Amino acid sequence: MPTTSQPEEPMLTQAEIREGVEARLKKYEGRSLFERFALFIGMAQLLELGLKNLLSRRYGVDIDSLERWTLGQVKGALRDRGLRPDFIAYLDSVVDYRNHMAHSFMADAFITREMFGGQETRFESRELDRGTYELEQLLMFFEWTEQNDAWGQDAV
Repeated sequence: MPTTSQPEEPMLTQAEIREGVEARLKKYEGRSLFERFALFIGMAQLLELGLKNLLSRRYGVDIDSLERWTLGQVKGALRDRGLRPDFIAYLDSVVDYRNHMAHSFMADAFITREMFGGQETRFESRELDRGTYELEQLLMFFEWTEQNDAWGQDAV
């Protein structure tokens, strides 16, 4: 008895993720701590805009009503609407990094520099580097999911 086959869902391999993130991280190379910080914040804002657009396009949320929403509020709205849980889990971590960077990082970096005589240290950039990696990984995941319309079934 012939069976109808389901269309194969697009997949992103571990190697593709690693290569894609490595390529995305090149824009941070050779930049000072403060330049990397500014780039991180700018990329987080681009993610936020993309997610607001997704909320508007996929769920019919009025784009003008989203203007003052934070990245955390956007995450909550997407989670509540049933967007793929793996994406929400990555987003949750990125929201935490973005909030720390926006509210505490510069003060922490200043204090650390004072402790080490004004020199940039690996210690002060470690958290920024981890947050940057996760942000760029999520941005790659977002772009891939958009291109492949792989948002899955949710509560539209």
